Amino acid sequence: MTQDSTSETSPSSNKPKEVFVPTWKLPPKIEEHIESGLVKTASGVLVGGIIGALLFKSGKGWRYAGAAMGAGVAAGSTVERAISNMNA
Repeated sequence: MTQDSTSETSPSSNKPKEVFVPTWKLPPKIEEHIESGLVKTASGVLVGGIIGALLFKSGKGWRYAGAAMGAGVAAGSTVERAISNMNA
């Protein structure tokens, strides 16, 4: 018992498909800022973690604090770069 799909059409197949078109845009060259932020964050966390491990061998959260400081510096640098480029 097979049905020929061309002989019967469902009512939903006759409706035109709606296409979503966004009304907003990302700022120009945002990919450069995102890439820069990811690279700076990764290097900041790595360097901060290594410095924290070397200087604060006793632990007590100093390694994580060093890594967090590196991430914070990278985030601040990225935001500062993005703002200065948007205003130019």
